[in-house]
Amino acid sequence: MARAYLRIWVDSGFEDAVRGALVEIKGVTAADLTAGDQDLMVVVEADTYEDVLQIVLGQVRVLKGIQRTVTSLAVG
Repeated sequence: MARAYLRIWVDSGFEDAVRGALVEIKGVTAADLTAGDQDLMVVVEADTYEDVLQIVLGQVRVLKGIQRTVTSLAVG
């Protein structure tokens, strides 16, 4: 199982809408609103790292309201 942790910054007022869209994506196993530097912390899991990256690039980063993401692949 491949896993990635995403830090996501969103436009003001889009926090709930982005979180709602994220939890509907197959492979997103957690999407939490946070207080701190980023607006959301998200966990994406799939069979391979290629699958994880396809989810991040093809489904997460295209959501309306997302300004910036930082993806950290889990390696252990």
